[in-house]
Amino acid sequence: MEPAQEPPARARPPPPPAVRPASAPAAPRLRSPAEAEGRGPEGLLRRSGSGYEGSTSWKAALEDTTTRLLLGAIAVLLFAILVVMSILASKGCIKCEAPCPEDWLLYGRKCYFFSEEPRDWNTGRQYCHGHEAALAVIQSQKELEFMFKFTRREPWIGLRRVGDEFHWVNGDPFDPDTFPISGPGECVFVEPTRLVSTECLMTRPWVCSKMAYT
Repeated sequence: MEPAQEPPARARPPPPPAVRPASAPAAPRLRSPAEAEGRGPEGLLRRSGSGYEGSTSWKAALEDTTTRLLLGAIAVLLFAILVVMSILASKGCIKCEAPCPEDWLLYGRKCYFFSEEPRDWNTGRQYCHGHEAALAVIQSQKELEFMFKFTRREPWIGLRRVGDEFHWVNGDPFDPDTFPISGPGECVFVEPTRLVSTECLMTRPWVCSKMAYT
């Protein structure tokens, strides 16, 4: 007698598919007031003409904007410096330029101006003061010789009688042993070999002098 055969195993039915729970919708991102008005980095990139949308990050755009502002500030500063230098040069106070103003002559460490039109002594003195100078103070015979190389018209100088004595306009005492002086007047002009005093209302050319720029 043959042994009884076991019935074949029945196939198990497949498990039902798992049901995923529905995901909650993502919460909307809150935008700052600057972004809402288009002033944020993304808004800057979206503006027409920026040239960065879709190709360069907002950091690169910010760096480029900073560079442009810096270059603009440097340009403004250089322009202001040029304006100031131009103003100073027009007043003759830039030391890197000529040691004397235009139409003035340099001798030693002084600048000299020789007038063409005759005026009285006080008018000549006022002109010199208006140019940050004084009527010429002569300190040596060589200085006197230099003056007569450029003028033969016996000009006023910065020497005047005060009481019984003569004084230079810069306050230095006058040494009569250095230059002989003659005449009964109050204001002094120069001749090739001597100083002469006369009335201050007489009209003559004059000579201004001041220290040269160093």
